[in-house]
Amino acid sequence: MRKNSPLAISIVSALFLVFALSGSAVAGVSGAIFTTTADGSAVNANLYDSKCAVYLNGGPGAHAPAHAAGLPDGDYYFQVTDPNGSQLLSTDPVSNRRFHVTGGVVTAFTGTGGPAHPTGVSQDHPELGSITIRLANLSCPADFLDPPNPGNVYKVWATPVASFVGNPANVDNPCGNGCSHGFVHSQSKTDNFKALSAPSATFCLTIQKQFFDGATTSPDLLGWGMNVTDPFGVANHYTTDSTGQVTVCQLSVGTYTVTEDPTGNAPPGCFASPFQTFLNGVGQPAAGTVTFTWNTTDPVTVLFVNRLACAG
Repeated sequence: MRKNSPLAISIVSALFLVFALSGSAVAGVSGAIFTTTADGSAVNANLYDSKCAVYLNGGPGAHAPAHAAGLPDGDYYFQVTDPNGSQLLSTDPVSNRRFHVTGGVVTAFTGTGGPAHPTGVSQDHPELGSITIRLANLSCPADFLDPPNPGNVYKVWATPVASFVGNPANVDNPCGNGCSHGFVHSQSKTDNFKALSAPSATFCLTIQKQFFDGATTSPDLLGWGMNVTDPFGVANHYTTDSTGQVTVCQLSVGTYTVTEDPTGNAPPGCFASPFQTFLNGVGQPAAGTVTFTWNTTDPVTVLFVNRLACAG
């Protein structure tokens, strides 16, 4: 039998990575992930007393119906890194950081090859069998490592098993540009969080939605979707609450793009279309989307105003 040379193997590996970063990554991954408590009662809590108190959840949050923002059904890996993704902080093999999604929610921890990651029953959608998975395994607080930044800010990632680049039996899988430790940016979902309460250079982003009928403005109804693309190009989906807004915190400095979903919960008999966009009160050139670069801890507010046209 003819053996492949090291050069041939390297070429095949490189071609696989190019394919993963381009061809197969075009569609991206829908839905969202977020950190929470063991019972899933806090969505995007983002601030925790200990690394051992941080759990992963996916799919719709408390403000969204069960079908909204759900991850596609299938198997996923997760990892914990520093905020810019350069340093891997998870210490167990990738194969031990695996979970399954059914009906748009996390339903099983399926990791092998290391200490188990504890799970809890999520209060968000127990009717779907939704669970939470602790980011640290049973060796916590040894797993995962402390971040290099003084503020104890972390980033959790999730990617489909089919999109992972590397050997899941390894802890780390270097993979080049557009990819962090085997997780292709365009095929991953992320969420930032902080364990312990030391100060750090992060900010909160509040996204608001209003309707304008030609004379007055009013908040939107519950459940309008917003997409936030972070400095890595990773897009995460959020849903407005009953006040017409959603807030995401522990975001690290960098360039972000915020875009509203083209359709949502307009009042019955009405049609909403993008009209104006404001960034911290300043009008922006494009309606329905805004890109900004942030390097301070000051909060950011994005306001989308839609023109409301109603029959009759």
